Amino acid sequence: MGPHADLNRAEQACARGESSLARRDGEAAERDFLAALSLVGNAAGDGAGDETLRGRAHVGLGRVRLAAGDAAQGAVEFGRAHEVRPDEAEPLHWLGCAAAHRAAYEAADEYFTSALGCVRPHRRSLVQRAYVRVRLRRYADALDDLRAASGRGALDADARWVMSVLSGGGATGGAGLLLRRAALGELAGLGELGGLGELGGPAGSAGPVELAGAAGPAELAGAEGEGSRHARPAPGQARAAHLIAASWQLSSPAEGPVERPAKRPAERPMEGPAERPAERPMEGPAKRTSERPMEGPAERTAERPAERPMESPEERPMEGPAKRTAERPMEGPAKRPAERPAERPMEGPAERTAERPMEGPAERPAKRPAERPMEREFVPLYAVALLLGGRREAAVGLLEDAARRHPADHRITHTLALALLNSPSDQGRTDDDAARRWERCVAAWGALLHDDAFWEHRRASAEARFGVPVEEALDAGLRADLRELLERRMPEGDVGGRVPPGALLQREADAAKILAGVGGFPGGSGGDPLMGGPLRIAGLGLVDAFGTFATTTAHTTTTAAPDADTGAPDRAQLTYAFSELGFAQLLLKQDKPADALASLTELRCRRCRERKDGAGVPGPGASPVAAAICEPGCGRFDELNPAYAGHPDKHHRLARDARGLALRARLDLGRGQLTAERPDFDAAAASWRRALVHGRELERYRETQAAVVDLALGAARAAHRAGDPTRAVDTLEAVHAITGANERGRLEGQLARLLADRGISAVNKDASLLDAPAADLRRSVAFNPHLLRAQVSLGVVLRGLAARRWRSGSVSGAKATLQEALDRLTAALAHFPDDPELTEQRDATLADLDHVTAEQQESGR
Repeated sequence: MGPHADLNRAEQACARGESSLARRDGEAAERDFLAALSLVGNAAGDGAGDETLRGRAHVGLGRVRLAAGDAAQGAVEFGRAHEVRPDEAEPLHWLGCAAAHRAAYEAADEYFTSALGCVRPHRRSLVQRAYVRVRLRRYADALDDLRAASGRGALDADARWVMSVLSGGGATGGAGLLLRRAALGELAGLGELGGLGELGGPAGSAGPVELAGAAGPAELAGAEGEGSRHARPAPGQARAAHLIAASWQLSSPAEGPVERPAKRPAERPMEGPAERPAERPMEGPAKRTSERPMEGPAERTAERPAERPMESPEERPMEGPAKRTAERPMEGPAKRPAERPAERPMEGPAERTAERPMEGPAERPAKRPAERPMEREFVPLYAVALLLGGRREAAVGLLEDAARRHPADHRITHTLALALLNSPSDQGRTDDDAARRWERCVAAWGALLHDDAFWEHRRASAEARFGVPVEEALDAGLRADLRELLERRMPEGDVGGRVPPGALLQREADAAKILAGVGGFPGGSGGDPLMGGPLRIAGLGLVDAFGTFATTTAHTTTTAAPDADTGAPDRAQLTYAFSELGFAQLLLKQDKPADALASLTELRCRRCRERKDGAGVPGPGASPVAAAICEPGCGRFDELNPAYAGHPDKHHRLARDARGLALRARLDLGRGQLTAERPDFDAAAASWRRALVHGRELERYRETQAAVVDLALGAARAAHRAGDPTRAVDTLEAVHAITGANERGRLEGQLARLLADRGISAVNKDASLLDAPAADLRRSVAFNPHLLRAQVSLGVVLRGLAARRWRSGSVSGAKATLQEALDRLTAALAHFPDDPELTEQRDATLADLDHVTAEQQESGR
């Protein structure tokens, strides 16, 4: 074939590539454009037709790269197109779009301006330059561009909304409310101006949407299958989700730039890998700069402010099945015409790319204007609409913003908990992302498990559904079932964090229960008590206030009795629970002292653990503890330990309290080693010896010693009642070696009784075996010479032992044994003068001794 045939085929390939773009088939488009470039290269001609086709193919390839999230490579292709077509507007226009993707707004403005200066400017360049100028805070210039584009008929609904916002209005103004009404109309079939009142009840009713029924814990947890979690949204659902996301982004230039929080590290745990390409470095909640003054529908993520340069259908090549290109900033309140149903086909939570600027939770302003009346009631419904539309991150962000404003509103918390629990498991891009996502999920569910208002609402919903009264007594069982179901839903392993989510949930629920027991934390809106655990407190940014609250609560309960499970006073339970010590406290309650000790050896955050010099911070005047504490300058210490926040000696306090729990764990561990089916007396003694070391460091030595003796005596009594005197004796003997003088008398008194009982019992069972009973009775009398029963029994046993030796022919052995018996009985009478049994035994022993002595003399032996 000749060169003209190759050029014809190249033109056909370009046409096919553009058609593939329109069908959103990026792979086919790439193949066609590459084929076109190859054919143009093979052609012999070098005329204008060659350059036009070459530039057309490079623009097509750049659009493929841009739609795939590779703005840098897209800019390379557009640059090549500009080299061969320097006087045409299209390559300049797309270079502006690529620059906007990378947040190079000044450069983007120059490219769009150059495109507008061409003989045949691109019809969307005015609109795109307006979006860039919004980013640059040149609001008046942006409005002028949009008005000029309006005169040329180049505005779509998105651009008209931006122009409306620039002219005045905001998230809670008419424009924002109009968008949300249109969204609800999409869902309810009411049309774009359907009333809000038709979709939900007034304040105080069951709420705008019942996310879960009241029949059981599976409904409360929003249990769903994997298929439903990844289901593609219907076009109407996707449309409604986009409208709601856009409405919350609106702010007018009059309102000024939106303030960003200084630090919101937990805001992005659930973004799919496709949602934030590497060229979007400024999307984090704390990373937005002054380049982003307007969180309106026109805004895009840091690199994509003017990302929607494709106006006509043929200019929108890559919007489907999972992605939309960067050129469409906002969807207007009006519905899309029927002939364009495929513009929003499938926007799953992990499928959105850079052209979805409003989806991430941090993309909404940290400080939204005050909600209109009834808006708070509809936050769960808005979130459901976003979820149904595949915008899970936007829904979570909306709910988390609302939860910060209304932390005691259980309806918002419940919706948030459901959204996080049912998020796809692959939405954490890094270990930190995954760990943060599960922490947020656990925080929400932990708050609900012990929120009385939530359970009252569930009972009311059940009564309304079934028409029968629901007793409050059912709450305990349902709460336990829900907690068990949630624990089964938690992933195994640590998912990037120090503690697995299941253990986090247990600690969070335990802390929430303790907080509920003291009436909750008075940090909710309107004075309502706030329920939850340490993750909830940290997530709401209330750690400093909670530190003060925990200290005050401890000071007002100083007379509280020790807790039956951990031995700590009730005033300490709250402090322990709202810190990294909560895991050890929970494990002690579960009778897992070895695991509790293991958890106490590492209390640092991940960054401090990674530092070689982060070996712990012992408090002044205290010996180093086993637990490793975050460094004094660690920014996460307060977040991980809200109960200690704000205290100047918080590291020392935490280390000292960790030692206190280690002491409790050592005591329990020793008790378990003694009471096991096969007791390990040496291990128990070692555990209690270490407990005494902790007690000395805490200036609680005598208290600890008394506790050790109490535990040993209790174990010995239990063994004695079970008919095992040997185990009882061994238990007390193991402790006797480590007991100081303060408690030794109490221990030896009981040991004397046990030895006497064991010796007497052995003689009664077998009178022929007297050596071991005699040894027990000797030790019993040595420990307690005032034990009459032991003194009498020792005399009897020694006389029997002497008689056995006499019969065996050992006269000297019999004589020595009788002499010992006589001496011991004589000594016993000093403690019990005139006791008839002792006197009788002494007289009989003396007679036996005289008889043996006489026999020995007569026989000459």
